[in-house]
Amino acid sequence: MRRKTVLMLIATVLLIAGAIVGALPTLMTPMMFDDPKALESPATVTLAISVATFPIVCLVALALSWLVFALPALAHFPYRYTWACGLTALPLINVSIGGLALAWISYFNDGFFS
Repeated sequence: MRRKTVLMLIATVLLIAGAIVGALPTLMTPMMFDDPKALESPATVTLAISVATFPIVCLVALALSWLVFALPALAHFPYRYTWACGLTALPLINVSIGGLALAWISYFNDGFFS
């Protein structure tokens, strides 16, 4: 049990660091839409949503994983620790979708957001 708690603490530090580091790109997402045609590009909108929601997803994943891991009402929940680890991986969805949108923009739009 002690090893699992240490791993959850490491995940906590990483998710808080991810939320802090992701705050600056979140503040810069409106600059993606400087060109009026950028709103017509689904890849640009997808990238902006992915970047803007990353810190929120990090904090929500952190809260949910600790709730599943430490809540006494879920003590008899099967695979409780597996669910907690899976919830800490939620920000990977944002990273993968953002990476795919950025690859789409780079390949098909020649790096332009419009």
